[in-house]
Amino acid sequence: MRRFVNSAALVIGWTLVAVTLGMFAVRQFGVTEITFVALVVGAPYLGVASILAVILFAAARSRLGSAVAVVVTVAVVGVQVPMFLADGPDNTGPELSVLTINVAHGDADAASIVDAVRSNDVDILAVQELTPEEVTDLQAAGIDELLPFSFTAALPVADGTGLWSRTPLTDGTRLDNFGFVPVQAGTTVDGQDLTLVSFHAMSPATPRHTTEWDSDLARMRSIMESYQGTVIVAGDFNATNDHRQFRTLASSPFSDAADAAGAGLFRTFPSERPLARLDHVVTSENVSALSVQPLAIPESDHLAVLAEVQLP
Repeated sequence: MRRFVNSAALVIGWTLVAVTLGMFAVRQFGVTEITFVALVVGAPYLGVASILAVILFAAARSRLGSAVAVVVTVAVVGVQVPMFLADGPDNTGPELSVLTINVAHGDADAASIVDAVRSNDVDILAVQELTPEEVTDLQAAGIDELLPFSFTAALPVADGTGLWSRTPLTDGTRLDNFGFVPVQAGTTVDGQDLTLVSFHAMSPATPRHTTEWDSDLARMRSIMESYQGTVIVAGDFNATNDHRQFRTLASSPFSDAADAAGAGLFRTFPSERPLARLDHVVTSENVSALSVQPLAIPESDHLAVLAEVQLP
């Protein structure tokens, strides 16, 4: 009986190690096959599988298995640790409050969005899946009184995006050749020029859409590199930190504000039982991220993300 138990423990242990290593490789190399794009969202939990493997190998008294499982555990847990460690410059410039929300085909409660803007003293609001009806509802709820400057591309269903700002917006532009329609605009805060973008990457829900998603993230990174001055890109990236495509977009000279603030593994989608952080505020790495947190907005399938940042 003991021999059977040990054999079973070894089989299960090595299976767990193999699966963990396979998914870790997918995470590291950025595979675009649709199934793996979906599965890599679970990468933060690979440590549970590898720890279980350690326990099984220890029970089976396999020194080799235990050693391999420990190394794998260190690797899969180690790549998640930086998200819990605050990092970034010690700035003395003006502080900004940035809020981004996917409004679920324009169904999110506009009054709650405006209340969130008011109660959190938001300076910049980025909206995705912005419809003409949602713009009307936001205006009726008083958004223009709090953030009087805006540039929007309000479109049916999920295609639209928009920006609202406390400071004047200039050179508002729709960005072409994306699955959805991001918008960008410039603003100046205490003499510092900023480029703002409300971004929505294609959802990788089908093989064709996954290809577009990959292209959207790569193209957005390329455009970000062309901007002068400080950059803030906020929105629904349809990607987590475990997708290499997002890590590339948010790599130096940019950073994900949540990671820079050490905000950890908070998740934003789906809103009722969040499994993945798809929504981000990405900034130039010379911006200090003070805090980043999710906010619930009724009737949206995403949680909003509120980022408090400080300019150089």
